[in-house]
Amino acid sequence: MKTTKNMLRIHLRSIRLCSGLAVLLLLGPLSANAKPTVQDFMSRPTVRDMELSPDGTHLAMVIETAGQRYVTVRDITKPDMPLVGNLSNEFIRPNFLYWGNDDRLLVALSVPYNMNRVMKDKARDAGFDINDYPTVSRMVALNKDMSDMVVLLEDERALRRNISLSRVTNFIPTDNDHVLIDAYRKERRTQFRVNINTGDATRVAVGGRRTYRFVNDDDGAPRYRFDYLRRSKAIVIYEFESEDKWKKVEKIYLNRDDEDAIDTTGLVALNGDNLVYRKINDETGYYELIMVDSDTGERESLVSLPDQDVRGVLFSSRTDGIVGYTTEEDYIRHHYFDADLQEIYDGMSKQMGSYNFSLKGYADDYGTALVRSWGMDDPLSYHLWHQKKGELQFLAHAYMKLAESDLATQAFATYKARDGLSIRSYLLLPDNYVKGEPHPTIVLPHGGPHARSRVEFSTLAQFLATRGYVVIEPNFRGSSGYGRDFEEAGYQQWGGTMQDDLTDAVEFLVREGVADPELICIVGGSYGGYAALMGAIKTPELFQCAISMNGVTHLPDMLKYDMKELVDKEDWQEVLFDRVGHPDTDRDRLEANSPALHADRIQIPIMLIAGTEDQIVPYAQARRMRKALKKADVEFEFIRLENTGHNPLYYRKDVETVLPAIEQFLARALSVN
Repeated sequence: MKTTKNMLRIHLRSIRLCSGLAVLLLLGPLSANAKPTVQDFMSRPTVRDMELSPDGTHLAMVIETAGQRYVTVRDITKPDMPLVGNLSNEFIRPNFLYWGNDDRLLVALSVPYNMNRVMKDKARDAGFDINDYPTVSRMVALNKDMSDMVVLLEDERALRRNISLSRVTNFIPTDNDHVLIDAYRKERRTQFRVNINTGDATRVAVGGRRTYRFVNDDDGAPRYRFDYLRRSKAIVIYEFESEDKWKKVEKIYLNRDDEDAIDTTGLVALNGDNLVYRKINDETGYYELIMVDSDTGERESLVSLPDQDVRGVLFSSRTDGIVGYTTEEDYIRHHYFDADLQEIYDGMSKQMGSYNFSLKGYADDYGTALVRSWGMDDPLSYHLWHQKKGELQFLAHAYMKLAESDLATQAFATYKARDGLSIRSYLLLPDNYVKGEPHPTIVLPHGGPHARSRVEFSTLAQFLATRGYVVIEPNFRGSSGYGRDFEEAGYQQWGGTMQDDLTDAVEFLVREGVADPELICIVGGSYGGYAALMGAIKTPELFQCAISMNGVTHLPDMLKYDMKELVDKEDWQEVLFDRVGHPDTDRDRLEANSPALHADRIQIPIMLIAGTEDQIVPYAQARRMRKALKKADVEFEFIRLENTGHNPLYYRKDVETVLPAIEQFLARALSVN
């Protein structure tokens, strides 16, 4: 072990510097090629990260090409953006970047845990792939010309067994020589103040075993922390009182979605000395921003909108201070408190069109900004905004393999459910789409169910659409983001009106001449997988096949599983009984809407996909459905994904299995080539 540690430190200090590297920087549109392959959907990003220096003069990038990663810095104030510095290494790979100040760049690195073994295998193995080896993450600081490198947190012996030591959690406006970095020390999240010139560190705060994040003031002092309760999908906010003492402030319940973790970075901020957090308004059902007075503890609404959610907090580019908020109707848009910054953002918005976009960083004088954009047909792209010109300059697509392919086009539709409720839905139209001609169609309900479909890239949706299918993703009743009444309209409606909304989506597309009524399949994961099976049971005349990925199949058993997993019994009512039903008093209804109990009603081909290590919907749910289908003599295929969790497209090995299997299943079931 000692040898390995020494090797890590030696190699971090001796990363090879490269000059004269031909750096890939796209300054124009790409020409279209053939439809993307499974390998294209599995491809790693060519541009892994971009960061703009605080003074807006230099652009740092992490680029991967031909299996190797490079860090480059360019001077964007000069014609052709000349190269200032390059950094690369055969074994140590840069992941992402931060600017510590105008001159010092921080680079997060993946370092092979056993460098000796990696070097030996490289020398003797023709099929060597650096991605096959376990790594730890570390961070170095260096000048923008790649000189004067130091390793951060190297003086902390207790941290050397940490897998991750590379996340800057905050910058300190009053101190440009230090940053704040979190690490696990003695099994607790601990925050350190780290000198970016020497690498030395001092401890700032220690959290609890469930601490997810610290919030600091402009001097770097800890103010709040929040702990994430994964099972009950809640956040507990604590206020810092002393080094080992924290006071509980609030508990916030989140929408229960299908992910193993939730990105909570946009939920808590500071407004001066006051805490700001995002919480649902009990009357409207929309998220708003609440501010807590640091002196009195009194709460007041900082931002509350009458007909939409506050999606998240906008931070200062370098601190936890709030500068605005985001909303999401179809697209994510920013709303800044500073009128000048809002005017700049609105100018970008006119040029960005129907895509989400955000400011990844902007110069202190707002003269230049680095912009990220994304949508259903673009995983991620980068642009530079030049305020004097009022011009948005395209830089690069992050995923070159997909940018070079013919991706399906995003579209939007609102249809009326049978009771008159408006349902917003997102569509992908394949490249052979012709208006007025019926096409093979996939209905793709989202998981949750109290989550929502978004205008963002989906590997599954795009894969299906690039195979020639129209794909519709309805935000059926029960979806979040449309207010309390809309969400609660889906409570206890598993197999009920939520399912009817999907039926109505199909009938809408058929009436509009978009969907071929003889060539429709329903596909989904988690709740969407449940809905796919219920579609086969409730409306067998509507669909020609159904695919369920980690879908719920037996509601009473699923409720009992969730009750065991939730920490607090009070969560049972909030998260389970109100939304799904009671396993005892509502048993008849739950059983009537459990696919595993009604397999004998299925008349179409079924595909089941399930991960053996799913902690959200246990594998037993799929196993029970498989048994029921076999007993009912239903035509079905079953794909068991070993050591896989709730997301069947998380691991590359599973993507290679799942996507081709889905493509072949659909082609057979719908007789589409």
